[in-house]
Amino acid sequence: MFKFLKKKIKEVLKLPRKDVTPELEIVLLEAGVSLEVVDQLIERVKKSDNQKTALRQALLDSMHSERLKVKGKPFVIMISGINGTGKTTTLAKIAYLLLKKGKSVVAAGSDTFRAAAIEQLEEHCNRLKIKLIKQEYGADPASVAYDAIHHAKSKDIDVVIVDTSGRLHVDSGLMNELEKIKRVSSPDLSLLVVDATTGNDAVEQAKAFGPLVDGFVVSKSDVDERGGAIISISAATGKPVYFLGTGQEYTDLKPFSPEKIVKSLGL
Repeated sequence: MFKFLKKKIKEVLKLPRKDVTPELEIVLLEAGVSLEVVDQLIERVKKSDNQKTALRQALLDSMHSERLKVKGKPFVIMISGINGTGKTTTLAKIAYLLLKKGKSVVAAGSDTFRAAAIEQLEEHCNRLKIKLIKQEYGADPASVAYDAIHHAKSKDIDVVIVDTSGRLHVDSGLMNELEKIKRVSSPDLSLLVVDATTGNDAVEQAKAFGPLVDGFVVSKSDVDERGGAIISISAATGKPVYFLGTGQEYTDLKPFSPEKIVKSLGL
């Protein structure tokens, strides 16, 4: 992670000039950092006598993190994202994390748009030995979420995790459906899963889903050498990143740490 950006920043900071912001701006853009965030970072760095220190602090200030805190019962988590981001696998990773913390979990198969999605989630639930509340393909996804919450209340289960259909942020019909699921389930936490390797597109997704989510999980960060999405997503939305997905195993879900990010950049 960040191999490209670490190397390029190191080269820029070695230049024999006090002001290296022109080169630094190009490097950040090449790494997929969104233009608006680059402008914010450069504005702070160019005013400083120590540009390395200023860049480090600007990055720390722009990236926001939050920890998952389960309060109340049942605590409802809604997971959304476009197809291919690793949304359902991320749901399973979060369930695994909660199980390890001694929490009981039930999943809601509210991705009724694709029959294969229910089967995929069911496979994860079987491996994790947790209950899956589901209905038939094409059923009302909000009603599935409602049933799962009702089940959790009747069985004294700690957490309900609601899977939703993968959807493009430009698909108004599916976005309206997501709004309905959120209205019916009233989640305590709504997370959007974005793919680190998609760069600026991940930031655009984060903005589009912004009114419906509280924060983000950035998947595939282990294969992202540029890091632009991870750096940009909080600064562009003002909302925190909760986790980084770092692989395919259930254990490959790490709390997001801005401090670790800047350290990995050599700053």
